[in-house]
Amino acid sequence: MDDVHKLKKLKKRRPSYQLLLLVALLLLGLLAQKLDLVDWLEVLEVSRHYAHHWWFPPLLILAMAAFYALALPGSFFMWLTGALFVPIVATLIIVIGGVGGAVGGYFVSRRLARRECARIKHQPLFNFIRRHGDFVALCAVRTFPSFPHSVINYGAGVLGLPLGYFVLSTIIGFTLKGYLYSAAIYQLTTMDEPGEFLSWQLLAPLIMLSLLFIAAKLIFGRKPSLANGP
Repeated sequence: MDDVHKLKKLKKRRPSYQLLLLVALLLLGLLAQKLDLVDWLEVLEVSRHYAHHWWFPPLLILAMAAFYALALPGSFFMWLTGALFVPIVATLIIVIGGVGGAVGGYFVSRRLARRECARIKHQPLFNFIRRHGDFVALCAVRTFPSFPHSVINYGAGVLGLPLGYFVLSTIIGFTLKGYLYSAAIYQLTTMDEPGEFLSWQLLAPLIMLSLLFIAAKLIFGRKPSLANGP
């Protein structure tokens, strides 16, 4: 009986295959982004031939959403869309695709980590991270340059952050990033030295916005967390 009891206890402590799959998706996505396995310049050249078709923007939105939902490097679509369309149209595509993929990633991680979350939801560290994962914090990390969106999407799902605040912060983040990137790429077509522009004129506003969100978080940090609902 003692052995059976120990075995059951060991099984409860052992991570479920759903959690292992979630971690694998996240790590593979980050690795794919670092290795840059796809020749995106070739994808851009092919895309130019089809960008004028009515079905191409919806296809971009679906592809971007799928990439983000599966923790793949969806940020490329910001650059691809910015190179193919005027800033306003590109921003709209980026926001719809980014938010769709973020919500998909949220529910994928929520589903895969549900059993593990039930085990650790009363742990102090889990509650601490969840308590500080409020609307302002989500806006700060979402607007910060190069911060992996897959980490935000999956992390919010695992923590069970309120979907409404998650979606709103995602809309804000993708709107700001999407427009800045799209406008920058649009201007790059007429610039002789784009590297200097990208090094600070594009990143500085995003960093400043992120710091402003962090400052607001520190100033109003003693107020009740939005992660616990209104």
